[in-house]
Amino acid sequence: MTDEQKISINKKSDYGTLASNTKPLSSGIDPGQERLNQLGYKQELQRRLSTFATFGLAFSNIGILSNTSATFQTVLQRGGPVTMLLSWNIVAVFMMCIALSLAEICSLYPTSGGLYYWVYELLSRHPRGKSKAPIAAFITGWTYSLANVISIGATNVTVALSIGSILKLAFDIDVSKTYLMLITISITILHGYLNMRDMGGLAILNQWSVFWSCTGLLVIITALSALAPHRSASWVFTHYQNQTGFENPGYVLVLGMIGAAYSLFGCECAASVNEETKDADLSSPIAMVSSIAVSWVVGLAFLIVLLFSIRDIESVLNSTLHMPVAQLFYDAIGIWGTMGFLILIVVCQFCTGATTITVTSRQIYALARDHATPMSNQLKKINSHQLPGNAVWFTVAMTCMVILPFPLSEHLFETIVSATTITVHFSYGMML
Repeated sequence: MTDEQKISINKKSDYGTLASNTKPLSSGIDPGQERLNQLGYKQELQRRLSTFATFGLAFSNIGILSNTSATFQTVLQRGGPVTMLLSWNIVAVFMMCIALSLAEICSLYPTSGGLYYWVYELLSRHPRGKSKAPIAAFITGWTYSLANVISIGATNVTVALSIGSILKLAFDIDVSKTYLMLITISITILHGYLNMRDMGGLAILNQWSVFWSCTGLLVIITALSALAPHRSASWVFTHYQNQTGFENPGYVLVLGMIGAAYSLFGCECAASVNEETKDADLSSPIAMVSSIAVSWVVGLAFLIVLLFSIRDIESVLNSTLHMPVAQLFYDAIGIWGTMGFLILIVVCQFCTGATTITVTSRQIYALARDHATPMSNQLKKINSHQLPGNAVWFTVAMTCMVILPFPLSEHLFETIVSATTITVHFSYGMML
C-alpha cells in the first residue's frame, strides 16, 4: 500500500459521495472496510458475518413469534381480531418503507454508528442543519441506545414469564415477581457473557433462530390446524371487541398498533454490526429489508392461526398464566402442546435478547469512539476476542437497572413495551 493510498484515520473526506480522487486501498480489501476507512475510521473489529448471518441477527432482533405472543392479549383487548390484523398490515407497510429508506442510507455509510451517525452526516451536509448536527446525533444515539436497553429488559422479562408459565403448568408452582426479576437478571448476565466470547458463536445462534422460528411456526400451524377446533373466517376477519374504555374505533385502532409497532421494529440493528459484516455496504441493507419482509409474512400467518384457534376469548384475556397467550394453546391442544409452545418462545426470545445486547453494545462502542459517552476511553476498548467487552457489560448494567423495578407493579411489563416502542420510533423520526 502506497502512502497516498493510506487513509488518515482522523481526516474525513467527502461523506456524501465517494470522492473522485479517492483511490481503492487494495484490490483484495473488503469494500465495507474500504468505505469505513474513507469515512475516517480504523477497522478494529473482525469481519466475520455473512449476509445470511446478518439477516439472522436482524430477524432474531425483531423476534417476531415471541414479541407477537407477548403482546397478543394486549392487542386482543384493543379492538379484537379485526383490529389486530388490520393494524399489523398497516404498521408493516410503514415499517417496510422505513427499512427501504434506512437501507439506502446504510449502503452509503456502513459504520457501526448506525442511526446517530447517519443523522450527523445528513444534517451536516444541509446549510441550515450543519450547526444542529452534533446535538441531533447525540440525542438520536442515546435515545436509540436507551430504546434497545429497554427492549432487552422486555425481551428477557418475556423469557422469565414463559419459564414461570412452564413451572405453573408442569409443577403448579406460582413464581413470584421477585423471582421472575432474578431469572431475568440471570439471563441478561448470561447474554453478556456470550457477547464477550465469540461473535462466530452468536452468528450461529442467530442463524439457528431463523430455522427455529420458521420450523416452530410450521409445527404450530400443523398442530393447531389438526387438533384445535376452529373459529369461522367471518369472526377472525371481522369481529370487533373493545375493552379500552374509549368509544372511537379509529382511536382504538391506533392503540392496537402497539403490538405490531413493538414486534416489527429492529431491522436497523444490521447496521450496528456493519464493521463486523463482510461487504457491509451491500449485505446489511439486504438484511434490513429482507428481515422486515419475512417478519411481516411470518407474523401475519402466526396471528391468523392463533385467531382461528381461540376457543374462549375471555379465558385468554383473563388468564392467570404469566404468558396469557399460552392459555389459548392450553384450551386448544392441551398441556403438552402448550409446553412445547412455551419452550419455543424461550428459545426465540433468548436469541433475541442476546442479539439486542450485541446491537446495543456496538452502539455504545460507536458513541464512545466519537467521544459521546462518559468514560469513552474505557467503553471503546476492544478485548482479546476483538469485541467491545466494556460496552457489553455497560449495556448489561443498564438493562439490569431497567429490570429491577419489575416486582413493584402489575403493569410494568406493558410500560416497558410502550417505552421501547416510543423511544425507538422517535429515533426513526429523528433519522427520517
